[in-house]
Amino acid sequence: MRYLNKIIFINSASVKYTEIELDGNVHLIGTQGVGKSTLLRAILFFYNTNKTKLGIPREKKGFDDYYFEFQNSYIIYEIIKDTIPYCVLAYKFNGKVAFRFFNSAYKRELFIDENNRAFESWEKIRNAFGREVHYSSLVTSYEEFRKIIYGDNKGLKPDFRKYALIESKQFQNIPRTIQNVFLNTNLEAKFIKDTIIKSLNEDEFIIDIENYSKNHLRDFETQINDIRIWFKENKKGQIIIRDQAHKVIDKYRIRNLLRREKKVLAIELASRIEFIRRKKPILDSDHIRKNEVLIKFWNQREKLNEIHKKREQKLISEIDYIKKELSKAKDKQAEYSNLDIDQIIQKVYRKDALTNELKALEEEKQLLTSKFSELNQKYEALIAQSQNQNQEFANQKTAEINNLNSSFADTKTTILSNYQEIINQINKDNKAEKEKAIHTLNTISDNENKVKNKKSELKHQTFFIQDIENCKDAKKKFEVNIAKSKSTILDSKNQITTTRKEGEFEAKEVQRDFQMVLDQQTEKNQKLSEKIQKIENKINQSKVSLYGWLNDKYPNWENSVGKVIDEENVLFNTELNPKLVDLKTTSLFGIELNLNSLSSRVKTVKEYNQEVSDYKKQIAAIQNKIHQLSSEKDHNLQKLKIKFGKKINIYQDAISENEYIISQNENKLKKNKVELDQWIEKSEQEKDALLRQLENNLEEFASEKLKEQINLDSIKNGIKRKITLKENERNAELENLEKVKNDKVTVLKASILANNTATAKRIQELKEKQTKELDHKGADTKRLSVIDGRLEEIQKGLAFIKENERLVIEYEKDKRELFDSVPKLKANKVSEEKKQEIITDEHKIEMNKMNHKCSKQEDAVKIIKSDIAEFDSDLDKYEAFKISDTFSSIQKYLLAEVKELEYTKTAVSVIAEINSNYYREMDTFKELQQATNTFIGNFGEQNIFSFRVKLNEDDDYLNFASDLKEFIEEDKIVEFEKRVNERFANIIHLIGRETTELNSKEAEIEKIIRKINNDFVTKNFVQAIKEMEMRTKESSNPIVKLLVQIKDFNDENSLVMGETNLFTTSDRNSKNQKAIDLLKKLIEEIEKTKSSTLTLSESFDLQFRIVENDNDSGWVEKLSNVGSEGTDVLVKAMINILLLNVFKDNASRNFKDFKLHCMMDEIGRLHPNNVSGILRFANERNILLINGSPTSQNATDYKYTYKLAKEPSKIDTKKYITKINKLVKVNAKVLN
Repeated sequence: MRYLNKIIFINSASVKYTEIELDGNVHLIGTQGVGKSTLLRAILFFYNTNKTKLGIPREKKGFDDYYFEFQNSYIIYEIIKDTIPYCVLAYKFNGKVAFRFFNSAYKRELFIDENNRAFESWEKIRNAFGREVHYSSLVTSYEEFRKIIYGDNKGLKPDFRKYALIESKQFQNIPRTIQNVFLNTNLEAKFIKDTIIKSLNEDEFIIDIENYSKNHLRDFETQINDIRIWFKENKKGQIIIRDQAHKVIDKYRIRNLLRREKKVLAIELASRIEFIRRKKPILDSDHIRKNEVLIKFWNQREKLNEIHKKREQKLISEIDYIKKELSKAKDKQAEYSNLDIDQIIQKVYRKDALTNELKALEEEKQLLTSKFSELNQKYEALIAQSQNQNQEFANQKTAEINNLNSSFADTKTTILSNYQEIINQINKDNKAEKEKAIHTLNTISDNENKVKNKKSELKHQTFFIQDIENCKDAKKKFEVNIAKSKSTILDSKNQITTTRKEGEFEAKEVQRDFQMVLDQQTEKNQKLSEKIQKIENKINQSKVSLYGWLNDKYPNWENSVGKVIDEENVLFNTELNPKLVDLKTTSLFGIELNLNSLSSRVKTVKEYNQEVSDYKKQIAAIQNKIHQLSSEKDHNLQKLKIKFGKKINIYQDAISENEYIISQNENKLKKNKVELDQWIEKSEQEKDALLRQLENNLEEFASEKLKEQINLDSIKNGIKRKITLKENERNAELENLEKVKNDKVTVLKASILANNTATAKRIQELKEKQTKELDHKGADTKRLSVIDGRLEEIQKGLAFIKENERLVIEYEKDKRELFDSVPKLKANKVSEEKKQEIITDEHKIEMNKMNHKCSKQEDAVKIIKSDIAEFDSDLDKYEAFKISDTFSSIQKYLLAEVKELEYTKTAVSVIAEINSNYYREMDTFKELQQATNTFIGNFGEQNIFSFRVKLNEDDDYLNFASDLKEFIEEDKIVEFEKRVNERFANIIHLIGRETTELNSKEAEIEKIIRKINNDFVTKNFVQAIKEMEMRTKESSNPIVKLLVQIKDFNDENSLVMGETNLFTTSDRNSKNQKAIDLLKKLIEEIEKTKSSTLTLSESFDLQFRIVENDNDSGWVEKLSNVGSEGTDVLVKAMINILLLNVFKDNASRNFKDFKLHCMMDEIGRLHPNNVSGILRFANERNILLINGSPTSQNATDYKYTYKLAKEPSKIDTKKYITKINKLVKVNAKVLN
């Protein structure tokens, strides 16, 4: 027997020195805080050697500092091994607890000197050992110490193996159970399950679920989705991913075709530049020569214009003079008309008549007044005096008026002279502008005539004839290309149809051959599966049928009753209820038979299992053959796909390329048609444009002519306005002067008139007196009055004539010199204008001839100049093109080949095409990038196809497109599909196999639980617990549930797993999806769990049922749900003991004779009767109990009872030490 016999404390944990015997049940009593738990922790440390699992609160000192405070602090454990003692010394080494084993029972003198002081160093202890006591090397590793104690010898030195308390590799549950009991942690079902499982086998089977997530199922869902997307159709029946792939390939093909086109265009450009370099010097020479002739014609035309201008200018000057004279005559006539000159002339012409009449009247008056001469003389003298005074006054005032008029005339003459000079200067200043306007007007007229000549020539001219012919040639070329490509496409489609039919025929042959063999093998497999099922049914019923009963109750039954029992109907029947009646009789239902002649026909379970194994091997061989045949079929089909696929791909490439060529040529044809129509339209438009231009020019010339005429008129009007302004200023100044003069004259005349009036009044008064006196004396006063009245009228008329007589003289002069010449002037004007018209017409004829020559020469120069400009434009464009990015992309082709072409397009147009090609290539590449990004957007970085999903450089996209083209053309998806299917089958098979193995211990676990249940029934000494039972239940672990479902799926579908069925559209879809969903759920659950493995204990749940007196707990999973606190403590203690006992019994198959300690502080709260029962319950199973409580109620139930108390230290009164006294040692009642 092996067990921990004693523990000794020396200067440890406030205990100066004590020995605690542990070879029986131990009860520690004492108040709180005296150190009961301290002692128990030291015992626990022996079993678990884990300082963090001793229940020491964090706020208190650590294990090392508390238990080994001093240099001479020691704990010694004494172990009995088969009656031979040895010890373990624990002490502090380098600040940490270390161990030494020594071959001796504990002796006080080995550690305490004669002064009752503990040795202060290992050296002194070693000296005390002397040569008699053997000791081991220092053990500093706690893991190594545990291996030594529990006999896990792997990696241990041979010297340590003799110190084993037990012999087990799976010892972990012993210290864990003891530890959990002491720390009073909740006893969970998992711990019980683990204990049971480890008791079955030291090497527990586990499923590495981390391996599933990191290896088997890593990226599984991604890979499933990666494959499935190639078969997923949308509502329209389209497979989007394949369309996207074909789009990438199409863009790749188009880009390659554009590259080839770019090379052709580069050669055309090089040819065009070479052509220009040869032809341009010749054109330059022609241009110089023809331009010289044109300049000569221009000079001749300019001379004609100058001669015509000189001749025409004379006529224009003469006509202008006549026009001025006619205008002057017209203005004068208007002026005289305004003065009513005819009335004035008539009045002036009556001067003589009035003079004669005046003389006659005066003579008559003289005769009438001759008789009264004295009277007359008196009055005449008075009248004469008045008249003389009046005349003298009038003469004086008239002299003043004459002075005013003379001064006014002199000033007027000066003003007129000054303003005339100003007007002359205005004419002089504006003469050049006026002549320039006249010259411009004449130039416009000349240009107008030129345009009219060009317009006549334009009607018979055709434009862009060469471009139109080029377009027609290009049109024929495009039509030929389209026809040729359509023919190639039709031929390729026919070839594809033929090739596909050949491929389908050969594929059907391969499929038919495979299906025949598959049907045969499937039939064999089905028959073997049925046999296995029958045998497995027998095996499953073997324990509960007659077969199992005979094995348990009837030895050697195979050679007796087994020879005559029907195997199918009797031997494995579960409803026969067999009983032993009499083992001595050998009769069968009263009939005795000699069975020696019959051979035994009963098979053992082992033979049945062997038979199942043989059948499974045959099934495995069949499945391997099916798999091999399927692989061969797939390989052959793949070879056919590749064989015919390559041919089809060649034709499809030809179709794609020619479809693109057709598309391009149709586009070019459309553009060509548009271009041809545009050239024709442009030709007509050019002609119309030129006509319109000429017409516009004519209109512009007419407009300019009108504008210049207006300008000329404006200049003339401007001159006239300036002159008029000055004339108005002059007239205003004259009017102002005249007004001043007139105002003064008016005043003078008014004074004369007033004096005349006064004189007339005086004379009238004199005359009235004279008349009165004459009338008084008998004179004819009436007649005298009439004569006086008439004389007054005549004098007024003579005064008017005197005033206007000069005007009439001036009029007669103007009439004679100007008005009478008007008819002649008009005739001369008509004559001069006719002469101008004649010379103008003659000039036009000459100019038309010269303009025709110039125009013809200008066209010739223009054509050459246009060609030179085109060449220059091509060269300029080429030079500019050379620094562009596009040029660098074609530069390598420029020197490769130069062709002599009959017709070369302009470099501008070729460069435009190259640029268009370049940008189309760029656009196509962008579309390729977009299509590629769209395509790779369906995949993650870890996709099954190893498609790169992060493409940075252009070459990355091109290489990807090339690889994708190869991928599609070789139909590599089939290979990946097969690979994923095989992986899918392997995963399902692996999970099924491992889950089966995980559940394989189910029967043995049930057996252990039954054993525990039976152990309780047979050895229950606790009266309060009537019943205690455990049972297993399906696991609630979601991972386990999923593994079981996957295993069931594998069992049901094992024959079809691995076929190409994950992505088919057959009836298997629902099953496939179910399996995939299960794997997806499994991945999700694995990601949720923190555990990396799945143990056997997780494959089932454990429940408890406790009957305490009359209180039934029902089936529960936690002991805390059982009942009262006392019941809870009691049940936990019993289960701990049972579990520890199970482990004890199964810890080592070779050695079971050892005892363990269990520290249970809680049992101190139990009733004394229950305490006695639980102690006996443990001791019956070689388990010794140690517990503490404040007092002892029944000391005889324990072998040892120790009392602990605190007392002040003699050395330091502030400190307390623990004193331990053994109160009781009982030998008789303790069963150990």
